[in-house]
This record gives sequence, structure tokens and C-alpha cells, in this order.
Amino acid sequence: MAAWLVSNHDIPREIKMNNIRMPELVLLDFGGVIAEEGFKAAMVDLALEQKKDPEALKRMAFDLVYATGFTTGKIRDKDFWKALREKSGIIGSDKDLTAFVHDRFIVRPSMLYLSARLRLKGIRTAILSDQTHWLDELDERDGFFPCFDRIFNSYYSGITKKDTEFFLQVLDAMEVRPEKALFVDDHRPHVERALSLGMDAIWYQEEKAFREEVQKRFPFVLFDSP
Repeated sequence: MAAWLVSNHDIPREIKMNNIRMPELVLLDFGGVIAEEGFKAAMVDLALEQKKDPEALKRMAFDLVYATGFTTGKIRDKDFWKALREKSGIIGSDKDLTAFVHDRFIVRPSMLYLSARLRLKGIRTAILSDQTHWLDELDERDGFFPCFDRIFNSYYSGITKKDTEFFLQVLDAMEVRPEKALFVDDHRPHVERALSLGMDAIWYQEEKAFREEVQKRFPFVLFDSP
């Protein structure tokens, strides 16, 4: 399946006309963009190991990270795992389940290269992610925070990308107008929210197509062959 910007049929004309330009700020999602989507992969693998329905467990887990307030800092992982065990019937200790997820968040070197190349040209980069305290733990393991100018984690902001206000808060903090910012995410509704604010956005689905979109905006970024 190819990756592309959200279909032109879905984008207002004025955004279509302006969506290929060189932004001053690039906001990158973590899971699914900077790194492999470890949470989704973990839920599928966990379901298969424990003879559960993969799609059902994945949907349930994603619903719960929002419904319990895990992504907005209201609880920690032990509370999330308790809720998921009770609702789904999965088994496993908090420590083992968390490690199961962490192992599947694999940072993509090409994304760190992209951030470094942009920053060398004076273009700021930041992580904008609906995440939890796991993001800090993954940084302790892999040390990627210094590769970005700022980290915006819903866990500490108390608001998620389901709310356009989160985008506005980030733009305000970075002192950038929407039309000067590029947002990259693998979740289409988040991309559509960014577009609705006048931001440029790329819907990340596949690396080759993503690189093509990047090079339209930043011709100086030369990726190695995948």
C-alpha cells in the first residue's frame, strides 16, 4: 500500500495550493514515524501469543490508553495494564508487558538523519506525540531526545492530538504560524486536524513515498537507498 498526502479531494483548495513549500518547523509523531509503531505491533503479537483476536485487542488497547487518561498523564502503566487485563483477559506482569511493548518501538535511523539534516539548515524539529512516560524510558534506552529541538508529549501536556488545541499550543510554544509548519503522522485523523489549521502535513504510510514528499519540500535531504 502506497503512502501519500491526504487525497487532494479531501483538502480545501487553498491548502492544496500552498502545501508544497519549505517549512520553518517540522513536527514528527513518534510511534509510526520516528520509530516503528511498537504499541500496535505489541498488541497484535500479544493477542496471537494468548489466542485473542488481534484486531479486537488492538482496538481495545488503543481505546483504553485514551479512556483511562494514560496518554494525558492521569495514570501510569501499572494502572493501564490492570485495566487491560480486566477487560481483555490477557495475562502477564506489568514489567513483562511493558518490556513487550518497548521491544517493538524501534527507532528509524533515517528519521534521526532527517532531523539532523533539517537542523543543520536552521529548520527546527520537534516530536509531537500522543505518548506516555514510556517515551522517556525509550529515550533512556536509545538517546534520541537530543536529536530534536523540543519534545511535546501528551502525557505531560494533558491534551492529545485528538484536540486541535494541542497543535495550537505547540505552534504558540515554537512561535511559528501554522502555514510555516509541517506535521508528519501515520494516523490520518491527526493529519486532517493539522491541515484544518492551515498546516502542511504528510500522512506517513510507507517510507519510499514519505521520502519523496520530504524531498519536494527539502531538496537538500538526500536519503540513502532503503
